[in-house]
Amino acid sequence: MRQAFSGFSEGESFEDALGRLSKMPAMPPFDPALVAFVSAFSDRVRALPGLRSHPELATLAHWFRGSALRNMARLVEGDSRYVTRPRGLVFHIAPSNVDALFAYGWLMSLLCGNTNIARLSQKSSDSKDWLVGIVRDLTSDPMHANVARRSLLLTYDHSDSATADISSVCHARLIWGGDSTVQLLRTVSLSPLAVEMAFPDRFGVAVIKSSALLHLSDEDLSQLAQRFCNDMLWFGQQACSSPRTVYWVGQSSETRAAKARFWSAVSARAAFVQEDDAASRMARISDAFLIAAKQGNISLKEETSLATYPLHLEAEGPDASSRELQSGYGMVLESSISDLSTLSAFLDDRDQTLIEFGFDDEEIRELVGSLTNRAIDRIVPMGRALDFSSTWDGMDLFSILCRRINLRAS
Repeated sequence: MRQAFSGFSEGESFEDALGRLSKMPAMPPFDPALVAFVSAFSDRVRALPGLRSHPELATLAHWFRGSALRNMARLVEGDSRYVTRPRGLVFHIAPSNVDALFAYGWLMSLLCGNTNIARLSQKSSDSKDWLVGIVRDLTSDPMHANVARRSLLLTYDHSDSATADISSVCHARLIWGGDSTVQLLRTVSLSPLAVEMAFPDRFGVAVIKSSALLHLSDEDLSQLAQRFCNDMLWFGQQACSSPRTVYWVGQSSETRAAKARFWSAVSARAAFVQEDDAASRMARISDAFLIAAKQGNISLKEETSLATYPLHLEAEGPDASSRELQSGYGMVLESSISDLSTLSAFLDDRDQTLIEFGFDDEEIRELVGSLTNRAIDRIVPMGRALDFSSTWDGMDLFSILCRRINLRAS
C-alpha cells in the first residue's frame, strides 16, 4: 500500500506525479530559492521541541547551516573548464535503521537542482514524522511551495511496482540499506544513462593506543568515554560507522590497565547516552552465545557479567568475521595487537570507519599505506564516527548528484 507524505498536488496520482517530476525543468545548482528552502528546513529542525532527545536531528540541522551551504556551493562550482548541472531525477531509497540519514542525500540532491523521489521506511518513528511534518509545512508556505513540489516523499511495500516505475525514468538511484536490500533493488533495471550509488552493510572499528589512554586525567578519560558511547550507542549501534570491534595496541601490561580504566569510565557514561532495555539485553546475550558456539574464542572477565552495558567480550585473537554475528545494541568484541601496522591484516572490505585514539598522523598514514584491500573509507577521532560527509564510502556524493559539461578549449 502506498502512502504519500509530501510533494503531491491535491488529487494527484502517483503516476501523474512521477510524470510531472520527470518533465520538470532543472534548476541551477544552489539557486537562491533552493538554498532558502534548505535553510528554512534546517531552522525548523533546530526549533523542534524534542530536539534534545534526538541529537541526530541536531546534527542534521547543523550540517545544513548557512556557512556549510556556502562551502558546499564552492565544492560544486568547479572551475572555468566545466559547467555544473543537475543530474536530473534522483531516486532515494532510505534506510530503516537511521531515520535522519535519508535527509542528507535528499537535501544535497535538492541543492544541486535535481527533482527527487524518496521512498522512506515503513517503520514509524518520531524523527521521521517530525522531518516529514516540516516538509509539509514548507509545502504550504508560499515562499517555499515551488521548491517543495520538486520532491515526492512516500512509502510503499518493497513488492510494489513503484520501484520499477521510478527506476525506469530516474537519472540516479541512491540505495541506503543492508546487503539484502541492495541485492534486491539491483534486480530492478535502471534506464541506460542512469547511475547508481549503493551503501550496503558496513562496520566501524575502534583502535586505541593503551599508553595514550593511561596518560589521560580522570576528567579527560570521562570525556573520551562519552565520545565513545556516542559513537557506539546512538541508533542502537545500527549505524554502519558504529564500532563493533575494539583493538588495543600496546604492551600486555599497559593494555590490561588501560582496559580496566576505559570500561569503568564507559559504563559510567553509557546510560546518559542511550538507556538499556530488556530487548537489547537479550539480543546481546544471544549474540554472545552464538559467537561462543560458532567460534569458541571469546571470554568474559571475572568482574564482567552478560548483563553489563555496554557488553565487551574478550577475543583470544582478532577475527573480523565475528562482527557478522553481532546485531549491535551495545556489544563489542575486543582484541589486543602489539603494533598498529599489524591491524591491516584483520580488516577487509566490510570495514568502513576506523575510529582512533592516541595515534599521530605518521602512524595513521603508515597504516593506510599498508592496506591491501577495499578496507576503510574513513578515519576519524573518537567521537566523530557518526559525522556525515559529502564523501561517503569513499565516493563523492556530489559527483553522482551533479554532472559536468566540458567546455571546449579556447
